Amino acid sequence: MKNLIIGDIRRILCKKSMWLAFVIAIAAIVGIVMYALSFMKDSSFVFATSVISGIVDLGAIIIGVAVFLAVYGDDFKSMSIISIIGRGNSRRKLIISKFINSVILSALLYLVLSAVVFAFSIFMEMELLPDEALAMYLGVFKGFYLTVGYVTMAAIAIYATGNIPFSVFIVVLFYMILPTVLSLTSLLPVVKNWHLDRYDYNGLASTGLSSIVLGMTGKGIFLLILDFAVYVGGAIAIIYLVFNKKELDF
Repeated sequence: MKNLIIGDIRRILCKKSMWLAFVIAIAAIVGIVMYALSFMKDSSFVFATSVISGIVDLGAIIIGVAVFLAVYGDDFKSMSIISIIGRGNSRRKLIISKFINSVILSALLYLVLSAVVFAFSIFMEMELLPDEALAMYLGVFKGFYLTVGYVTMAAIAIYATGNIPFSVFIVVLFYMILPTVLSLTSLLPVVKNWHLDRYDYNGLASTGLSSIVLGMTGKGIFLLILDFAVYVGGAIAIIYLVFNKKELDF
């Protein structure tokens, strides 16, 4: 498994398209921050909130799609997964190695993004309050957290169908469409009392991170772990059940 992970990461890091997408994500975040600051210059609060909005609302989508395609797209498009399994690697090893690769790649990209955000704040001469700095970097962490989760959950589709465009649509659905649909349930007479938007992957992550910002660190960490275990752990279990019975003829 170690060789699978190392070889895949080396291949991915050489992909120009992934780094291009990352640069576009950074440019989009910077654009959102500059637009927000044009209405209220030299505001550390506006800077911090616009960075969070840029990362979670737009940057994470671009990075999420780039990570998904880099980790899963090439192998399923070229059908190299058949040769990987044919060399004696089990499907379980393939599934776990792909998940680990998505975590490593996402962590690397968001670490670089954190450095860019830090450098940008210095360049803009922003003196962030401790709470603002904490919220901003937790926003970067949320981008990483959502990317790992959504990429893993969307991987169910590619393992089941081998259809790359459909699987990418699932990634975008998780980021953009599902939160909107869940928020609209608050307008329904009976369903609004259930607060469904609080219990999806994004909703629980937001609650957990908000708890940390408010000083309830233990509760926040517990919610993040629970959220990850239920949704990401459940997705991996489903992938194993689906892919283990899948004939590699797609």
